[in-house]
Amino acid sequence: MSAAPKLENPLFDKRLLNAFAEGVSKTLQMMANTTVTYGKPTIVTNYVLRGEVAGVVGMTAPPLRGTLTLGFPKNSILLIIENMLGEKNTEITQEVCDAVGELTNMIYGTAKTTLNQLGYNFEMALPTVIHGQFNMTTDSKGATLVLPVKLSPTDEFFVGISVS
Repeated sequence: MSAAPKLENPLFDKRLLNAFAEGVSKTLQMMANTTVTYGKPTIVTNYVLRGEVAGVVGMTAPPLRGTLTLGFPKNSILLIIENMLGEKNTEITQEVCDAVGELTNMIYGTAKTTLNQLGYNFEMALPTVIHGQFNMTTDSKGATLVLPVKLSPTDEFFVGISVS
């Protein structure tokens, strides 16, 4: 196994972005028969995530610490859930929140496996789900890689990878 790359900011390692994009693609294809495309990834400081439901998981790969956040507008998560379960929902229910937690766990697990093969040594972690109108702000000392995930021309959600 090779050692993790020694970069000033690991968000500049394209393999990190690719691992999470692959995790999203594989998970949504397998669980929701949904094919996604991606918008342009950007690296920002003081990122504010807005949405109605989010899955958050802390990432640790000493000496790195970070957070993976999947932020969903209502319409986007309901579209994914409809594709997963074959049921049309109009509200974010406990079942929808449970699905967000499971999707977050699977996406992180897929990315973690790939990154650990590259020498990163990310540890296991349990996701937390946030529901309701929210604004999450990242730690001002770090940066966040934001990847827009497009489900359709009008529906998207955002993957945020923060590292400090």
